[in-house]
Amino acid sequence: MIIEQITARSPASHEFATSPRAAARNLPATSAGVATDSNAYGRTLSIVAHDLRGPLANLSLLIEDIAQYAMWEGQPAIAENAAKADRILEHLTASLSALVRRGREGRDPLSCVLRPVDLAQVLSLAATVNQPLARRHAVNLEIEPLSPCLICGDAELLFEAFDNLIGNAVRHSPENGTVLCTVAHDEDGNVTVRISDQGQGFTAADLARAFRPFTQLSAKAARPGPSSGLGLWIARLIAERHGGRISARNSGGGKDTGAVLTVRLPALPANDTKPASIRRKVPERAGKAQDLAAL
Repeated sequence: MIIEQITARSPASHEFATSPRAAARNLPATSAGVATDSNAYGRTLSIVAHDLRGPLANLSLLIEDIAQYAMWEGQPAIAENAAKADRILEHLTASLSALVRRGREGRDPLSCVLRPVDLAQVLSLAATVNQPLARRHAVNLEIEPLSPCLICGDAELLFEAFDNLIGNAVRHSPENGTVLCTVAHDEDGNVTVRISDQGQGFTAADLARAFRPFTQLSAKAARPGPSSGLGLWIARLIAERHGGRISARNSGGGKDTGAVLTVRLPALPANDTKPASIRRKVPERAGKAQDLAAL
C-alpha cells in the first residue's frame, strides 16, 4: 500500500520500477541523468516520510494510552486490539523506513533483499491489517493453512503484494461474503497462494489488462474508496522480482462468480530452513519515537 501511494505521487519513476531495461530506455544516457532520477525519487520519499512522521508518532502514543487504560479498567479485548494495532503500526513504520533507505541509496523501490522467509507469517500479517475492514463490513476473511511455508524472498515487498491482493478481495466482497486465502506446495517445487472472493469477478477485458499500471477495472468495489489503479501491477512486479508470477481468473469461469488471484513463488530449498521473520522485536516507546523521528 505504501509503495502504491508513493508511486502514484511519482509517475516519472514507473518505468524505472518496471525493469533495468525499461529504465535504460527512459533515463538520460549520462550517469548524471540517472543520479538526477534517483535523487528525485529519494526526495519524493523524504517528503512522504515527513508527512507521515508526525501522525505515526501520535498514533503510537494513542495506542499506548488505549492499551494502558484497557488494562486499568480490566478490558482485555480492548488491550488485545490495541496490541494488534501496535503490531500494524510497527510494520508500517518499518516498511516506510525500508523505502526511504532504498531512496537514499538510489535503489529501485522494488529491489529485493532475498533471504529465507516464512510466507505464513507474511500472509498472517496481511490478514491482520485487513481484518478491521472485513469485520466492519461482515466479510469473513480466512487463511488456510498457516503452517510454516519457507520461500526465499523479501518479506517487506511480499507483504506489500499480499496486502494489496487481500485488501482488494475484501473491498470487492459483498456483505456476509468470504475471502479465502489458501497456500499449497506444488510438485514442481513452487508454492501457490490463491486469494478468492465472492464479488463481481472480472470481465474478459479486465482479465486482459488487470496487471497494467493505472488500470481501473469494470467491477465496482462493494465499499468504494480511493484507487490508484496500481495495486495489481505492483503485486505483479513483486512476484516477478521473486522469480514467480501472478494470474487472475473468475472462480466459476464467468463474471459475477468471484475473482481468484493466484501467485506462484519458488519454494526454499529443503537444506535452507532458517526463516527471516517479518515480526520485528517490539522496541520501547522511546525507541519507537527515535525510529519515527529518523524517517
